[in-house]
Amino acid sequence: MDVLYKYVPSSRVLKCLPEVGDGSLRVTQPASLNDPFECSAVGETVERDIDTANSEFARVLTAIHDAKPVTPDDVDDARERFGTLFRRELLSRQLSHRVGVVSFSSDSRHPLLWSHYTVDGSGFVIAYDAHQLGNLVGADSLLQVRYRSSPPPIDYESLPNRENLLELLTHKAGHWEYEQEWRLVVELKDTIGTGEQDRHGHPVNLIRIPNAAVRLVYYTERSPVDIVDAVRDRLAEANNRYAAPEPAKLVLSPTGYHYVAEITEPA
Repeated sequence: MDVLYKYVPSSRVLKCLPEVGDGSLRVTQPASLNDPFECSAVGETVERDIDTANSEFARVLTAIHDAKPVTPDDVDDARERFGTLFRRELLSRQLSHRVGVVSFSSDSRHPLLWSHYTVDGSGFVIAYDAHQLGNLVGADSLLQVRYRSSPPPIDYESLPNRENLLELLTHKAGHWEYEQEWRLVVELKDTIGTGEQDRHGHPVNLIRIPNAAVRLVYYTERSPVDIVDAVRDRLAEANNRYAAPEPAKLVLSPTGYHYVAEITEPA
């Protein structure tokens, strides 16, 4: 994959494409992602008494991020509060102390993505050089999401291993397949804190994206004209180092339910 796409609302696009310095994207913790089944897994089922099972799972969770230790009582409380979802809840919560993801898509024109992530198609899509994205935080951090009919099998004992954590973070249910998602998995210690919190109470952390990684910017007829003009000016300014040409306009297809590139009529 040479190019990956980020859908953003018009209220955020100028932060992604700044006039001074490099742009930034949010690194979102697993517990703040919009899929309620995030971090679901099928673990090995072995008959144990509850106290032993709680202690072992608490040890595994603590090993994921030992700066935030988890106690057997925490596991027991989660069992009572979340029922069969307690493992998923604890995993996503513990992972959210350590890592976050930046989500991209390999599809720039999907109507549902435009609707869900750019506020009714009124935002923008930024095309980034995938090779530059992959080099931001080290090898094996930019990964394609795989879609399944059931959660992946996970050996909880070896879960703290980075390979298993990546496995957990890159599987989603099949009904999300239309998103064609890729994820940049980032250790939170390598991000920039903003001092802000999201609606879930999690810190908002950012990662810098070199302006030279921007390959193209799409907008639609619903995108605010003043913001389109500001994006155009920023892309055109040589000092900003954007590799993108003038933003490209997408319009509704006259024959189907999809976007097409605007065709300029001959003069």
